[in-house]
Amino acid sequence: MGNKLMGLSALAMVSTSAIVSGQTQTPATDRADQIERIEVTASRSARAEEIQQVPMALTAIKPESLAKFGLSGLADIARLAPSVDMQEQGPGVNNITMRGLVVRGITPSEIADASLVAVYVDDMPVTLKSGNPDLKVLDLERIEVLRGPQGTLYGAGAMAGTIRQITQKPDADSMFGSFEAVGSSTSGNGGANGNLRGMVNIPVKEGVLGLRVTGYTGEDSGYVKNILNGKRTNDTRTDQGRVAMRLQASSDLTVDASITASSMSGGLNGAFSGLAPFTTSAMTEQRTKDDMQLYNLAVNYKMAKAELVSSTTFVHRKTLYRKSDEYNTTAFIFPGQSLIQADYTIANKLQDFAQEFRLNSTEAGPLKWTAGLFLESGKRDFWEDEPTPGMDARYADAYGFPGYSSLVNDLAFNKDDQFSGTQESRSRQAALFAEATYTLWDKLDLTAGVRLFTQSEDFKLRFTGYYGNTPAATVDAPVGTPNVVSSKASARGGNPRFAAAYHLAPEHLLYAQAGKGFRYGGNNQPVPETLCGIQAPASFGPDQLWSYELGSKNTFLNQRVSLNVAAFLIDWEKVQVANYLPCSYYYTQNAGKIRSQGLEIESMVKLARRMSLGFNAAYTDAKARTAIVTPLEAQSAPAGTRTPYAPRLTASLSFNYTVPLADSDEVGIAATYSYRGNSYTDFAPTGSNYAEIPSSSMLNAALSYKSGKYEFGLFGTNLSNRTRVVDVTRDPNGLQPGDTIYMARPRTVGVRVKARF
Repeated sequence: MGNKLMGLSALAMVSTSAIVSGQTQTPATDRADQIERIEVTASRSARAEEIQQVPMALTAIKPESLAKFGLSGLADIARLAPSVDMQEQGPGVNNITMRGLVVRGITPSEIADASLVAVYVDDMPVTLKSGNPDLKVLDLERIEVLRGPQGTLYGAGAMAGTIRQITQKPDADSMFGSFEAVGSSTSGNGGANGNLRGMVNIPVKEGVLGLRVTGYTGEDSGYVKNILNGKRTNDTRTDQGRVAMRLQASSDLTVDASITASSMSGGLNGAFSGLAPFTTSAMTEQRTKDDMQLYNLAVNYKMAKAELVSSTTFVHRKTLYRKSDEYNTTAFIFPGQSLIQADYTIANKLQDFAQEFRLNSTEAGPLKWTAGLFLESGKRDFWEDEPTPGMDARYADAYGFPGYSSLVNDLAFNKDDQFSGTQESRSRQAALFAEATYTLWDKLDLTAGVRLFTQSEDFKLRFTGYYGNTPAATVDAPVGTPNVVSSKASARGGNPRFAAAYHLAPEHLLYAQAGKGFRYGGNNQPVPETLCGIQAPASFGPDQLWSYELGSKNTFLNQRVSLNVAAFLIDWEKVQVANYLPCSYYYTQNAGKIRSQGLEIESMVKLARRMSLGFNAAYTDAKARTAIVTPLEAQSAPAGTRTPYAPRLTASLSFNYTVPLADSDEVGIAATYSYRGNSYTDFAPTGSNYAEIPSSSMLNAALSYKSGKYEFGLFGTNLSNRTRVVDVTRDPNGLQPGDTIYMARPRTVGVRVKARF
């Protein structure tokens, strides 16, 4: 293994970080000439640690590094960290990937496909595959991006990594706040955008109880036009609010409570490759809606030799996804006829309860440890429907079935309804975890940890309608047969982790780690054999991986230069691979092995007292280690095939310069440039969904002026318009005008004003 990792050094390149990486503490008199120091809590220990002393590939992002460009979304975060990428098809319809660990794209109708990247708000897990919430109201202190499996401390959903959004906590000693207004304009088919954001901190009882309230409202213009009505299809409205309370009951007891509410309504960013750029043709208004409430109660109690942390979280989320489906419907039900409108609709209701208890050691000495218990219970009610106006009459004529009714004959939810379905999922999991670090000779840290878990899921499904029944109604058998399935899946096991870190000096750290990642299995939607000609398995099993990493963290020239390097090798087995069938159904199976190996570099240079330059870059080589064998020969792939949705090269560059003026005023100049190499949407070129996502680059720039409590800014994003296509879905039937290509927001320029009080 060592030779393989060392061989990756040939891939080295200068890298950038639009983010600052923290450094070791030095005298305050020199601090302005040095890279800013950042402390993180990624190891979940009792005390925050300086980022350069944490032996893992970790990036810390300050929210102001995004805000100056008018940015705040998950996609913007993904562009600032090496080996991280994100597919996005619309508001809240997204998928985050790390280190090439991805085999499929976004599938909104899939409820059993577990995430590979865990998303946390403080200690609250909010991950949802193909639909991570985009919370703009979190009032963040920082964002921590942990690359590589984090299963010991963060569970099965962190197989590829974890993104932690750390919020600002209420201050019980003073009252203050801020207000910000942002306005911008998007080129092409776009229009005006605007948002307002406000925050107020109130000391309810000085030194004891503090309250922090944050609100956000905004409208973002769409930029994809529907040629059938001339309207934009993806305008977005966002309204969010957050209330946080901190009670300092005593010097040893702290209680934090928060409620976050979000409502997002938007449209899909899809266009057709056969039409003019940023143009679609849809008979249905394509919309998404995402409503979420997030409740958390956190208790921190300092005991004699340890600290007890309790985090109780409840998530309630409802999403709605509506997509125009006239091309598929016409091809499969009425081939050769004129297009018929079809409104494919998915409604999803999710409730999740999570409880974590954690003990952290606080004693001085060579041994530091963390141990805990995690419990989670969740349920999802999933509803699908495809109203198809005029279907019953057309079906009666086309198939010689007088008086046909999709409601009566094929048991759909309503008349003129080709497909109706419900899926219910109930899941439970429990885990015990522990991790300990022992320091030898004040230089060598040895770490070992394990997470023991058990999980179970109950699954119930009922499909009806012409396209859901098996078989559908005919004149001879006028009532179709519903597709009804009840199944269970369970798993138990352990995730170990081992690490060693050697402190050559306060400015230089070498580390090595090995860890196991794990993802639960699940249940497949049944595939109607009479329609699709294939018998799909009822369930699929867990997949797992082992990850090996070597790294170093270094600062030079009295902390004016930082250079962090990480080389990784990951072996992923029993991979959960999706099979997309020509009949538009799909199922998941465990097939083959994948190896991902690569190199990541992050660097920051303090060019002058008020000028800094950052770099990061990553090269990822993720391929099938063995043949991917599926029942569909066209979707099978030989060993050595590149994994989908995994760009080989990602890089970014950042520049920041501050010009001092009279009376402590200042002018700030900032720019970022990021690059993503090309990728593909499937393993095999013969696959039905194989398409190229072209390489892209994005240039952002900002100019700001600060005077006392006020800040004024000009900004531009995607200035060169070199980021366009972010995802592709192949034309499945030859009727629609080309592939569906999901577009990034074109060039946008704007102004912002912020006031503090």
